[in-house]
Amino acid sequence: MSVRGVSNNGQKIPPGALYAAIRGERLDGHDFVAQAAANGAAAAMVRRDWRGDTTLSLLRVDDTRAALAAAATGYRRILKTFVAGVTGSVGKTTTKEFIAAFFRAAGSTAATAGNLNNDIGLPLSLLATPSATQRGIFELGSNHPGEIGALCRVLQPDAAVVTAVGPVHIEYFGTVEAIAGEKADLLRAVPPGGFVVLDADGAQFDYLRRQTAARVVAVSLLRDDADFTGRVLDVWKGEVEIRERATGRTMRLRTGLSGRHHASNLLLAVGMAREAGVPWEALPGALQQLQLPPMRWQKVEANGLTVINDAYNANPPAMLGALRTFAELPGAGRRVVVLGDMLELGAAEEALHREVGRAVAAGPWQALVCVGARARWIADEAVAAGFSARQVWRYADAPAAAADTAAWVKPGDAILVKASRGIGLERVATALLGTREGKVIGH
Repeated sequence: MSVRGVSNNGQKIPPGALYAAIRGERLDGHDFVAQAAANGAAAAMVRRDWRGDTTLSLLRVDDTRAALAAAATGYRRILKTFVAGVTGSVGKTTTKEFIAAFFRAAGSTAATAGNLNNDIGLPLSLLATPSATQRGIFELGSNHPGEIGALCRVLQPDAAVVTAVGPVHIEYFGTVEAIAGEKADLLRAVPPGGFVVLDADGAQFDYLRRQTAARVVAVSLLRDDADFTGRVLDVWKGEVEIRERATGRTMRLRTGLSGRHHASNLLLAVGMAREAGVPWEALPGALQQLQLPPMRWQKVEANGLTVINDAYNANPPAMLGALRTFAELPGAGRRVVVLGDMLELGAAEEALHREVGRAVAAGPWQALVCVGARARWIADEAVAAGFSARQVWRYADAPAAAADTAAWVKPGDAILVKASRGIGLERVATALLGTREGKVIGH
């Protein structure tokens, strides 16, 4: 029997694929074997002790997660594809999408879909890579110690990128240094003949560059001695002038993504692309095809409002970066910030939310909307630091904030919406935009 692909989604499985029945926190994939069969699966991989009824041929294993990883590991060994990995606390998916766009401009490319970067998503992404693919860029995520190392044993990277490192998922790591150590597992996995791309402006740069036996390619917005240097020409439009030290060539690239943090991510992507053999001339055209997932600095205009929907996720570095960028929005009337809880911060959660509150107090906002139990610390600290208490609104959850905020904003207002994914703050953006589709004018 032959199979055409592997999937863990019984509802959307490609005909002829192997269905991998994975037990998750909420659902057990074994409950959907019959559905996978009805939708055209060729076979199913199940636990050895599973006794369900099915007409499918079965591959019985002790642990379907481990077997999926083993299958991807074996397949990776026969792939001739140049394989790069990207990890970090913030900016992973955006940087991965930049790199994928550059790679596609130079040949066949495989890439992680969305942010499927865990012990299920990474093996599935590798197994979906055609054998003739020239280049691949795969995202590695972690919220518990040891996860990056396990993913690297599957990925076996030829090269790597580490984006900004900060207090994300710190509840499970304890310190930023421990988080940096986790991310560095990707660098340690790159062989001496490979290369790694690092941000020389990052606080963890010196530590990270010592963790690899591979060649280090440095990028910087601040230093002129890096391999790739950048100068931000328009922070809001995402226009950056980039210089390649080895050739002395310069080029202006425009992403449409606002903020210096996106400029840093672009530099990392350019460094990876050039070192992987992408022609210099291919870079500008590649960005014209860039499509990022929704709710990542998605700027929409409707009902006279400008809404920045950045509600996909939030953590302290990303929240502070979003505020700095929103402060530079040109031509705005009133600026309103709608901020929600940041999750998985452990014992540091109050201090980190209060840090955001102080940043709010220093900004040019006319109103602050805080959503969630933890966001009260943002509001409290903003007021303590001088922000007017009369311009602060507090809500227990996103539905309450959505209904009320939509009633008092007015045409000409610009609104930033940001929180951890679990808060569901995109409901506020939806309420503000009303029933109109709106005009998406950038990410």
